[in-house]
Amino acid sequence: MFGRGNRDNPLWKLEYIDTVYKIYDWDKNLTGYFFPNYDINIDNYKDESQDAHEVEDNIIEQMNKEKQSVKGGNVMLPMVKLQLLDNEEGIDLDYVINSLDQNAQRTRKWKQWIHDNHLEFKIFGSSIYTAREDRMLSIVLGLGYNIILGKKKLALV
Repeated sequence: MFGRGNRDNPLWKLEYIDTVYKIYDWDKNLTGYFFPNYDINIDNYKDESQDAHEVEDNIIEQMNKEKQSVKGGNVMLPMVKLQLLDNEEGIDLDYVINSLDQNAQRTRKWKQWIHDNHLEFKIFGSSIYTAREDRMLSIVLGLGYNIILGKKKLALV
């Protein structure tokens, strides 16, 4: 899924930071994020003297170091760039119509891609979110297959 190249040289790169993987394309541009489903029951690991958040972070760090397998997760990728919001000057009507048409077309391509690939990638759901900074809609795909943690292993998925 993450820009499959050959087994020795994946097209996309991943960087692990604070429980999340950042996804970079072949030009080293930030392309998205992968949020593994760590599915941790911290009650099995902590006592009353430990902070639950700290225990969970330590377990997740260890899981990533050991390249353990997790049951899926969520991948967030940009879907469409709106370029119509927060414009203080008037926008030409034809520009607005063209922009909305292009975004609708791109959204339909996403829908078709999900339809065509949901079995291969075990996509069990999708949701659309607005990005905070860049006036964009992002798509989040729920993946339901076993994934081995680690930058190199994930890049080969």
